[in-house]
Amino acid sequence: MSVGAVAPLSAAAAVVQPPTPEEVEQARRAAQASAAAAAAAQQRLEAAQAQLDVVASEANEALERYQQAVEAHQAAQQREVEEQTRLDAAETALSRGQDDLGRWASQAYRSAEVMPQYTGMVRLLQRSATDETAQAMAIAQRLGASRNNAVTDYEMAQRRQAEAAERAVEARQASQARAEQASKAKEAVDALVAQQSAQVKDLTALQTAATGVARNDATRADNLATARAVADAEAAAAAARAAAEAQATAAAQARSTASSALDATSAGAGPSTGGDCAGSSTAGYPNGLIPRSALCPLWGASGHVLRVDAAEAFNRLSQAYAQEFSRPMCVTDSYRTLTEQIDVKRRKPDLAATPGTSRHGLGIAVDLGCGVQNFGSPQFIWLKRNAALFGWLHPAWAERANGPFEPWHWEYTG
Repeated sequence: MSVGAVAPLSAAAAVVQPPTPEEVEQARRAAQASAAAAAAAQQRLEAAQAQLDVVASEANEALERYQQAVEAHQAAQQREVEEQTRLDAAETALSRGQDDLGRWASQAYRSAEVMPQYTGMVRLLQRSATDETAQAMAIAQRLGASRNNAVTDYEMAQRRQAEAAERAVEARQASQARAEQASKAKEAVDALVAQQSAQVKDLTALQTAATGVARNDATRADNLATARAVADAEAAAAAARAAAEAQATAAAQARSTASSALDATSAGAGPSTGGDCAGSSTAGYPNGLIPRSALCPLWGASGHVLRVDAAEAFNRLSQAYAQEFSRPMCVTDSYRTLTEQIDVKRRKPDLAATPGTSRHGLGIAVDLGCGVQNFGSPQFIWLKRNAALFGWLHPAWAERANGPFEPWHWEYTG
């Protein structure tokens, strides 16, 4: 059977105009300077905020002093009212005493009971002392004492009233002075608070702007660095694609040569690839219970066997692989008996299929090594591009994103 040449892969390398290293470095330095400016603005903002806190504390103290002055003024007014009340009471008492004295004198003059005392008083005035005059004198003295006491109380009440009025005036004046001082202090503090608030507002705007500039510069620096990295990656990818095209061309030529060699082998010339295997049909045999006599050996993989058609296709694929990598494919596992499937499931429960359902048990699957087991290796990539030409493929369930990741596992589909 001859194998057609594979069409060369083609991919034009994209022309990229990446930023120069100098541009990337300049952007990085600008981002650092912007970040430093933002940090300095933040420090100034914090200092202004601390000063504003001090001013606010002073304002609170001034308000407390103002409130205390108002309360002192109110207390002075209350004391003035109390003194006036006491003064009014003293004057009332004095007036009542005067009324009592007048009534007593009038009654003494008209009453026969106290007439002797009255007469005695007259005699006392005439310097004719008698018992009656002594009694009258005592009464007069008592009356005089009562009057004198009332007058004294009145005078004391007057002095107290005057003193209270003076103290009230002084307290009112002091209270008004303190209130004016507190009001002026409050106005000064309010002005300072307004000034500091405006400064904090300006610094906040400055800090916000500086942070925005720093963020923009950092983003620009990151974008330039990313663009540079992308450009380098695309250049590397372009080189890899060019190398892959060259390898594909060489592989196509190798497969053509291998196909000719295989055709010659079928005619009895050249090296053996196992095409002369005397295997038989595996129909009717359960999974993992196929007799070894019904299977065929693999070229370059001693001790490994597969179903007849799978082995024949694998041998041709291995010949083409050898033209590319100068050696046959390395087989680590091929047909598995049921006993072997049970053992693998015990040792690798997450990787092995349920015994009796394995594709290895049908003689149509292999596990490969020598680089193929590494996803993205040259050997793996070559097989991904060429295995289907020989009826072999890497099943979707074994791909990285679709389930268990097994780059070494390949199956024959005919």
